[in-house]
Amino acid sequence: MDNRSIPPCGKVLFIEEIHEIISMANSSVDGKSVRVTGRLERHNTESSTAVLVDPRSNKSLLIDTRLIEPFPEKLGSLFQFIGELEGVDRSLDVTLRARVVRCVDGLDLALYNQAIKAQREFLKQDINS
Repeated sequence: MDNRSIPPCGKVLFIEEIHEIISMANSSVDGKSVRVTGRLERHNTESSTAVLVDPRSNKSLLIDTRLIEPFPEKLGSLFQFIGELEGVDRSLDVTLRARVVRCVDGLDLALYNQAIKAQREFLKQDINS
């Protein structure tokens, strides 16, 4: 099987972290494959866009939903998207072109955040060993 045909799994990033990365000079997220989780605030099927909000920081991320329409939207529910980040413009906006979506209602966000931090620490130690 050709590995070039398998899309990347998407690095887990919090929406707040994406905003931090794009605000740093000489940092680019264009084309980076990520996995984000947040509350669905808006969804427009005509323009195939959605807005996802990080409940911790209240930062938002615009989602391009063309590849996943129609999806079972429920405003206010927790969703997880995997896709590629695109085009930072002058206002430091970035869009996630989603290719996978799933509803994760019932996910304990505090525990999820703890697990991601623990995983990052473990992987950092594993690399340094």
